[in-house]
Amino acid sequence: MTTFETFIFGVAGGVLPEVYVLYNLRHSWLNEKPSWVKSKFYWLITLAMIALGGGTAALYSYIGIKLNALMAIHLGLATPVLIQTALKEKPKVN
Repeated sequence: MTTFETFIFGVAGGVLPEVYVLYNLRHSWLNEKPSWVKSKFYWLITLAMIALGGGTAALYSYIGIKLNALMAIHLGLATPVLIQTALKEKPKVN
C-alpha cells in the first residue's frame, strides 16, 4: 500500500466518528438540530482532525511501518485519542 493510499484509509478512519455522531442524531434531527451543525468553527476543527488522522497513518507508512487498510483506518480513528494523551500534563515528581 502506498503512503497516499494509507493517508486515504486514515482519513476514512477519521471520518467514522463524525458519521457515528450524525447517525445518533437521526431520530431527533428534524426536531432538535444541534447548533454546532451550522458552526464553521466546528467543521473546520473536524476537517483538521480528519486530516490529522490521515496524516498519522501516512506518517507511520512513511517511516517504514507496514500497515494494511484496517490498521490505517484504526490509526485515523484513534488519532484524537493519541493527541489527547500526548498533550496531557505530565505528573510532577518531587
